[in-house]
Amino acid sequence: MLSRLGIRAKLTVLQTGVFFVAGCVVVTVIYFQNQVVIAPIQVRGGGQAHRSVPGTAEGVAIWRNDTLSTLLTQWIVALLAMTALTGLLTWWVTGRVLKPVRRMTAQARRISSANLHERIGVHGPHDEFKHLSDTFDDLLARLDNAFHAQGRFIANASHELRTPLAVARTTLQIGLAGTDPERVRRVRDDLLQNNDRCIALINGMLTLATCEQGLRERDTVALDAVVRQAVGEYAAADPGGGPRITLVAPDGCPVAGDGLLLGQLTRNLVENAVRYNVPGGQVLVEVGREGLLRVTNTGPVIEQSAVAALFEPFRRGVERTASPNGAGLGLSIVHAIVTAHDGTIHARAREGGGLVIEVTVPRVLSPALVAVG
Repeated sequence: MLSRLGIRAKLTVLQTGVFFVAGCVVVTVIYFQNQVVIAPIQVRGGGQAHRSVPGTAEGVAIWRNDTLSTLLTQWIVALLAMTALTGLLTWWVTGRVLKPVRRMTAQARRISSANLHERIGVHGPHDEFKHLSDTFDDLLARLDNAFHAQGRFIANASHELRTPLAVARTTLQIGLAGTDPERVRRVRDDLLQNNDRCIALINGMLTLATCEQGLRERDTVALDAVVRQAVGEYAAADPGGGPRITLVAPDGCPVAGDGLLLGQLTRNLVENAVRYNVPGGQVLVEVGREGLLRVTNTGPVIEQSAVAALFEPFRRGVERTASPNGAGLGLSIVHAIVTAHDGTIHARAREGGGLVIEVTVPRVLSPALVAVG
């Protein structure tokens, strides 16, 4: 029954019920005590007490019962009146106390995806209701940022997918206008390149979605081995002529995470450092025993204020133009993988040009290592 009532009604019923039960206990105790002590007496000279009501003991008992009955009636009436007054006071006090909750409820019902910028904004002392209001406001701020980020991501993804599809359509219309074998070959190569870019973009978005769900399982991974393998695979696939890659990875760097995602993280950092570099530049990849991965590269000068934006999807710096093989998701995927591992990532502009990106993943104190991933 009480479960169907609101908090205000529950508090009123409980408080009134407790007061009524306590009052009944007090009245009962007093009633039985007075059954013993109530007796009509009269003190005469000599210090002896005598009954003030003449008659037999039966008459005295009747008089006592009548007196107790009258007192009991008065006590019950007083108890009922005080119980009703307690209920009214409790209802009024709880209404005053819960007034901020009603305001928060009304404001929360008005907020939708169209006005997430609004806040509940309860003002007053720093009590539990103020803390609850501030918590809701923080939640609304995070939701507002998430909605805006999702909208930007969808718009940018649509633009990035539309571009290669439009290029493919134009290539087909122009390239297949004739029957020249050389033109057909160029059309084929262009279509394959556009197809590779679409696949890279879709794979990147799938990786982002996977990382946003968090890691379901964590293994003990040798970070140094993962980095060596990822750098080796990238170097083997690189045709040469790019920046020189230097790797410093001491043995014994166990971390908790997913080996495949950490390998993807390393490849993205190295690819980003190589792609946005200068002729004759360098890339330094360092692994620390405390779960640190640092990638430093030479490259164009970047303002420190623009560094944070590089981790947003499809965002590039002023000197970072789109690459036909890139999807604009490299550093966004890195950030998502680090977040999924409960790690930290810091980036700063390097003096003289380039970037320094430091990733820290929670390390494992146990010396036991499993496979690279």
